[in-house]
This record gives sequence, structure tokens and C-alpha cells, in this order.
Amino acid sequence: MNVNVRPARPGDGDGMARAWLSAAEYHTGLDPEHFRVPAEAQPGEFEEWLGRSRDGALLLAAELDGRVVGWLSARIEPPHPAAASQLVRELGWTRLAIDALVVDRADWRHGAGTALLTAAEAWGREQGAEVVRLDTYSGNPVSVPFYEDRMGYQRRAIVFQKRLT
Repeated sequence: MNVNVRPARPGDGDGMARAWLSAAEYHTGLDPEHFRVPAEAQPGEFEEWLGRSRDGALLLAAELDGRVVGWLSARIEPPHPAAASQLVRELGWTRLAIDALVVDRADWRHGAGTALLTAAEAWGREQGAEVVRLDTYSGNPVSVPFYEDRMGYQRRAIVFQKRLT
């Protein structure tokens, strides 16, 4: 199967919503305390999003056999205005932030995720990004090895959480 990655466009909402709901079902199965299947993830919501301007942002769709099976949303974060007075060097760099990478579970392991992320990284380089950042659920036995082993990402931070109620 050949993966085609292209800019997302009107008409992709159905496939995007299907992938989003697939991700929600998967994550809810992993950790129902922190994830849920949204009641309102409708193709129309994605179509509305597709119609908005995305200056400085990237929205890609991945097709397999002519149908949308995944999507990626990313943006460029310029250096922080006060970077010179910050402890973290990264705040002085142009960064590619991956906000979402979603592939329909039925189409995993056919290269859509790899193709989407590779295309986003290339776009980030063209925009002057020096580093790419993303996050994923630490308890995900699929995405963690995908990012670390397949795509060469390294863990950079740990987010702690404690329930107060």
C-alpha cells in the first residue's frame, strides 16, 4: 500500500473524525480515568476546522487507497522574546510543535504515521525549526516505541500528575 501525504482539505472531515474516534477508543481502553470517547467528534467539526486559516501552521492528511486514514497538526513556535534570560536553551530556538498525530487503528502499521511525521519534520526544517517537540501518553505501548525506536525521538521531560480529590 502506498501512503499519500498531502495538505488536509475540505472533504477530509469524515476520515479525520474516524481516526480521531479510533484514537479515543484506543486510549480509553488503555486508561479510562484519563481518556474518553468524545460524544461530539463529528465530521462537520473537522470540516469547519479545515475551512479556517492556518497561518504558520500545518495540517496534513494521509491517504491509503484514496481514503483518509490519518492526519497531523503542527505549528512553528518562534524563539521566546525573553530567551536570553531563560535557563532552557530551547526557548531561543525555532521549534516545530506537533500538536496531534492520529492514524485510524484499522490502518496502523502501513506507514501513515511515519509518512505524516516525516513530512512534518521536512516542513519544519523549511520553516527554520531547529528541533521538533511532541508529547504522547507514557502508557501507550504503540506510540512510545514508534517515536523512540522508529522515528529517533528522545525523552526530554516527564510530566507529573497527582489527583487532589
